[in-house]
Amino acid sequence: MKNLNALIGAIVFAWFPEDENPHVAGPKYRPTLVVDIDQSKMMVRLAYGTSRNVLNHRRGEITYERHEIEGLNKDTKFCLGNTKWVSLSTEMFFRDKKHSKLSVIGFTPSNRVRDLMRSIEEIDI
Repeated sequence: MKNLNALIGAIVFAWFPEDENPHVAGPKYRPTLVVDIDQSKMMVRLAYGTSRNVLNHRRGEITYERHEIEGLNKDTKFCLGNTKWVSLSTEMFFRDKKHSKLSVIGFTPSNRVRDLMRSIEEIDI
């Protein structure tokens, strides 16, 4: 992909890093929301995604229901207050060596962009 900025707003599977090791692939391959890109450094800022407590929102959280995004198999809440800059690398984004393609689940629906922007403004990332 030549223009990585096209990924902003995309939901992708990634090994979201833990706080203790922010530059190391995390233990669970999970949906994440791309909220920013630094093309010069080949870095992507991801928001943490979870299928737990999707109806309970704090500031900077947005839930997409599975029917809104074809690739989601569960309603998923993205926590924009919990983001990490990660390298656009095979270790962070590929499920295993056999699956060497970025797994884009889907994109923020056009009717939800305003909701996403409001969530971003709530925490000013």
